[in-house]
Amino acid sequence: MMGALLGVAVGSAAAATSDPAGPALLLAQVEKFQLTDHARVAAALKQLHEEERQLTPAQRWHLRYLDAYQASLDGSFDRAAPLLRDVIDHSGDAALATRATAKLITNLAINHHYEEAFKLANTLMVDLPGVTDSAAHAQALRAIVQMLGLAGESDQALKYAQQLDPERASPENRCGNYSYKFNAMITLSSNDPGLLRAIAVCLADKQAVFANTLRLTRADFLKEEGHPDQAIALLKSIEPSILRSGFQPHIADLHVSLAQSYAKLGNDADARRAALAAVAASDPGSFTWPLQVAYELLYEIGKRAGNDHLALSYYEKYVVQYKAGMDDAKTRALAYQMVKQNVLSKKMKLDALGKQNRILELRQALASQAQETSHLLIALLLAMLAFIMSAMFWLRRSQLRFRQMARHDGLTGAFNRGYFFDEAGRVVRRLHRTGAEVCLVVLDMDHFKRVNDTHGHPAGDEVLRHTVTICRSELRESDVFGRLGGEEFGILMPACSRDQGIEVASRIRRQLIENPLILDAQNTIAVSASFGLACSDISGHQLHQLFGDADAALYRAKEGGRNQLVATTDADASVTARTGIPVVSAM
Repeated sequence: MMGALLGVAVGSAAAATSDPAGPALLLAQVEKFQLTDHARVAAALKQLHEEERQLTPAQRWHLRYLDAYQASLDGSFDRAAPLLRDVIDHSGDAALATRATAKLITNLAINHHYEEAFKLANTLMVDLPGVTDSAAHAQALRAIVQMLGLAGESDQALKYAQQLDPERASPENRCGNYSYKFNAMITLSSNDPGLLRAIAVCLADKQAVFANTLRLTRADFLKEEGHPDQAIALLKSIEPSILRSGFQPHIADLHVSLAQSYAKLGNDADARRAALAAVAASDPGSFTWPLQVAYELLYEIGKRAGNDHLALSYYEKYVVQYKAGMDDAKTRALAYQMVKQNVLSKKMKLDALGKQNRILELRQALASQAQETSHLLIALLLAMLAFIMSAMFWLRRSQLRFRQMARHDGLTGAFNRGYFFDEAGRVVRRLHRTGAEVCLVVLDMDHFKRVNDTHGHPAGDEVLRHTVTICRSELRESDVFGRLGGEEFGILMPACSRDQGIEVASRIRRQLIENPLILDAQNTIAVSASFGLACSDISGHQLHQLFGDADAALYRAKEGGRNQLVATTDADASVTARTGIPVVSAM
């Protein structure tokens, strides 16, 4: 459920001073009302910044943490991250650094930076027994539960979740503890007394976000238990609260749950309206569970209505969401395994050092014994050390293999979709700061299905590898190249003007045509592709805009007859290169 990625843990309030306008009281007010009274929090933060010179060093660090927390709630994760890292590295406050680490883990997970998030979560697991501050301890537990859930370690997640004690927590913390605890429990029912009590407590504490998380969870249980009508009633009753909160994941979750419930009742009209509302509430450039489910429902409804064209359109969008979700799950699983391997490697290194120390001690003890016995024992110990070093070498190779799998497509060796967009996003942001130009090319193989149908899937795989080889021969080391899925590839060219981008894409298109794939003496496959190009001079330095414009240009290239390059222009015109050579042929 969405509660696993809310990351809205709240710490205990600082002690108030006798001065009603004092910094300590204002900091405490921000802590207490961060999730329930946005206007009050904004006013308190503003006053704190106006009086920042009066704050002690510890209070300034506390204010910096609260600024980062508020930025996270507003979705400004790029602004929150450096503030949190500064608190972790320089505040000197162990409890505050723990809270900042937990918050940073949540932000990294939301942005799909799983490897760093898992590393930080492992650090929290190691340090947790020494965390004495109750608020920091609870916040660290929540982050650990969240990451173990993302890794699919349900039993471990529940083990840590059981340590959350809502009944003994402060009013600011107990709803969060309830939310994380119940989201880690996979064997609940809609009428579980603990779940109902948690909802009642959160409503009494005016913690609407956590209350809505738990009520959305209960609606899912009702739907799966065969009571979609009761689920709809519950969802309708909490709809005003969810819309008032403005929390986008909850809004999308609400609409898609309504759509599923209406579909279970056979009410396609209301199910379609709710599914479209879920799409409108989601970022179409991202991949989320509500967006995937909404497109799947719209496809099924369109198919039942006999509108095959509309159904196919929604099915294609569903497939994109499904593949992206699978890629993300794979990336997440591999990141978790890599961190586990790193932890194991460090442990083996420590064990090796311990064994080396024991070897030295034994060598000293054996110095006074017979020469032959001494040599034998030393040989045995050296053999043991050789075994350990061999195991460490094997472990390192496993780590490198996992890193390769996490970043590269297994068939072609190009970057996979998830890592391509991560790397491209970092490059575009850097170029935006420097003002340098950037171009993005999306290319799709023409009539690729014909190759698979005529020559078989192994030949299709060879065509993809052949295409990657040709593309790489025309690209620079600084260019980012990846397989986006199926027969579609993406190329991000930094410090590249529109004319240069057109020239590079045109060379690749010509190379594909002029270098057919020779399977054997009797079979040669002519290969061509359609290209869409977008550059920052028109599309700007937002990756989602560049990708959308390049994808639209690719669509026009396909519609225009394939085997051509289309580049976006100010007038939305196209620059097209044609050859007249057949797209795919076999001899």
